[in-house]
Amino acid sequence: MIVDIDIGNTRAKWRLTDGGLVIKEGFIETKFGDWSPLVALRSHNPGRVRASNVAGEEVEQQLRGAITKAFGIEVDFAVSCASVGQVVSGYRDPKQLGIDRWLAILAGWDLFRDDCVVVDAGSALTIDFVNAAARHIGGYIIPGQKMMLSALYGETSGVHVNPSEEMSVDFGASTTEAVQNGCLAMALALIEKTMVDKNKRCGLIKMVLTGGDAESLLERLPDTVMHRPNLVLDGLALALP
Repeated sequence: MIVDIDIGNTRAKWRLTDGGLVIKEGFIETKFGDWSPLVALRSHNPGRVRASNVAGEEVEQQLRGAITKAFGIEVDFAVSCASVGQVVSGYRDPKQLGIDRWLAILAGWDLFRDDCVVVDAGSALTIDFVNAAARHIGGYIIPGQKMMLSALYGETSGVHVNPSEEMSVDFGASTTEAVQNGCLAMALALIEKTMVDKNKRCGLIKMVLTGGDAESLLERLPDTVMHRPNLVLDGLALALP
């Protein structure tokens, strides 16, 4: 059995698989450093642990210690590189490409095997394009919706947001609506701009969304856009077969 872990800045997503079949899965709040849900998998006697980490060295060391103590094995961390299989990184220095983006790119290409756009809507919103020759052309990185809200709230004295209010892309009739709807509209505008641009060049572009904010975006995008919540975990299996 294999444990795969996608450690983001906010939370870590994990799943236990046996021969490709998902046995268990769940989430861990990264900032609390409580790895007990993973330690509890000891009864399944996993033979391998693969991980992707963008939360920093301290979190990596915490996980290494917890896994070694619980399972007696080392964690195999994925790293960005120049190529995996057919897929070639578009970065001048491939190691500078975030590992979560790289794994999502690998899984996105594996899903379509054609020109495609890979969107990860998490703490940051990233958009990457891979062409039909499996070459990553590059991408965009902007703050995610929650980060945009935090920036406005933290840097201004008169903007107070109640995040429980429902978001839309309509003009807001309150400060909360104006801020939340504006942040959502900004994210959608960049995704839609990318779709329009690539549709002109490549025909009907294939697109896949992942990340915590994917669902709020997906319902406002064409039905042809696919949703893969575990895209980074899928990429782990490709990067570390």
